[in-house]
Amino acid sequence: MTQRNALLYIRVSTDEQLNGYSPEVQEECLTRYCALNNISVLGIYKEDYSAKTFERPVFNQVLMAIKKHKGTVNLLLFTRWDRFSRNAGDAYAMINVLRKMRVEPQGVEQPLDLDIPENKMMLAFYLAAPEVENDRRALNTLLGMRRSKKEGRYLGIAPVGYLNEKEKTTVKGKKDKPILVIDEKLAPLVVWVFEEVARGVHDLEKIRRMANIKGLPIKKSQIGNLVRNTVYCGKIFISAYKQEEAHYVYGIHQPLISENLFNEVQDVLSGRKKITKARSAKDEHLPLRGFLVCKRCGKPITGSGSKGNGGTYYYYHCQSSTSCKERFRADEAHEIFKKKLGTIKGKEDVINLYMDILSRELKAGNEQNDKQITEIQGTIDKLKQRIINAQTLMLDAEIGPAEYTNIKNNLRTEIEAQERRKMELVTDYGEQQRYIDKGRTILVNAVWHYENGDLDAKQKIIGSMFPSKLIFEKNDYRTIEPNPILELIAFPVKDLEVLKNEKVGDSSDLSTLVPRTGFEPAHPCERCDLNTVRLPISPSGQQLICVSGLQR
Repeated sequence: MTQRNALLYIRVSTDEQLNGYSPEVQEECLTRYCALNNISVLGIYKEDYSAKTFERPVFNQVLMAIKKHKGTVNLLLFTRWDRFSRNAGDAYAMINVLRKMRVEPQGVEQPLDLDIPENKMMLAFYLAAPEVENDRRALNTLLGMRRSKKEGRYLGIAPVGYLNEKEKTTVKGKKDKPILVIDEKLAPLVVWVFEEVARGVHDLEKIRRMANIKGLPIKKSQIGNLVRNTVYCGKIFISAYKQEEAHYVYGIHQPLISENLFNEVQDVLSGRKKITKARSAKDEHLPLRGFLVCKRCGKPITGSGSKGNGGTYYYYHCQSSTSCKERFRADEAHEIFKKKLGTIKGKEDVINLYMDILSRELKAGNEQNDKQITEIQGTIDKLKQRIINAQTLMLDAEIGPAEYTNIKNNLRTEIEAQERRKMELVTDYGEQQRYIDKGRTILVNAVWHYENGDLDAKQKIIGSMFPSKLIFEKNDYRTIEPNPILELIAFPVKDLEVLKNEKVGDSSDLSTLVPRTGFEPAHPCERCDLNTVRLPISPSGQQLICVSGLQR
């Protein structure tokens, strides 16, 4: 009878030690088995490592010992099959490897003669049971994490600017739940980074170096992820799972920045926002500063406060260092500007038509987005299929468990990145449509929005309606260049009153060839019926569009 020589393999994890799986209990069981069955023990190997794969330090030592003493070792003993492996596919592959080296793996508490075909059914059960247990734990963990995320909880290491803490629970028996709290030291620096990116003056790397000097410890490889992390504006990303699409939820943590600032930063990063230098320093008393030029010398008009009897008085004045003395009171200029703004009244039907055109164009662009979303989904499906293919190769022993795990992790990372891209495209259309709807309400009553808006809102209204500089002259305003969109959708109110009271007929003295009054002289519509008032889109008269929106 051939002498039987064995290596004893003992594996345990921390939680299993509490359930009778301690190394001492296993060692006693194995040594007693060897003594009763006249088996020589050539080595005892103890390990505290997961059995999900065979990439275990001590188990690798076992394999090296078997190779070193080839022909001497013929048994690898362990107490139960879940000590050997908790992955059926990996276990079958490793059994084949061991048997090729003429070593029989055996669980002394679950003995099986693998030469008997029927015993392979029991082996399948012994191997599948721990794997099912692992999978159930993993599934419960996954579902628990998704449930926590849907509740608005951020899981994992807190991003810079936040700290991980536990939210105290009053329910007996329930564990405290994780929550993000603001890091008072670093949070202001994170906000500063977002504001600097939104300004568009410096590139990301320069902003990162400046942030490092201020005390924000962020590496070159981290800055891109930081400014794209939706956690800072209060949103948590939930990846796709089965039939559930990837989506965002609002977190229960306090956001560091607004959604508007976050979206503005994304526009800068993607190139959708054209960056220009700031017109001037902001002052709520001088909303027109940066939008005015001198009527005398053409230099920019700035503004400042001057202290006098009873308080501070604000003035706009020329920046020229020459003898130009252009200067006027800010409060008077503001009142005249609001009156002038009130004379520009958008006709609601024209505004609705114009916005409908924008919506149609947006929808047409969104069709291209749909194509990209379809392409991205195709990429996601291919990546998922690659995981399945890699699993098949592992089960066929063509690649090792460690290689499979590495491939799977890399593919899952890429899948999540593609899911995020898809989510950005899905939400982009809705965001742009909201901008259009907001623009519609402003155009209908620009004066109200101007008077009730803060400094930023005022300057956005001025900049969007009058992208070119304004000239204040003789208690009135004129533009260097008109806004063609404004030409299209708005008549001055006084002109509308004249047109309302006049009947235009074949013999009328009111000719549509007479230029309109307003910020710029009007241009006639050369091709329209003179009996119908028409409105040009271009001051040059090269492209003419009727009030009805029909191009001539």
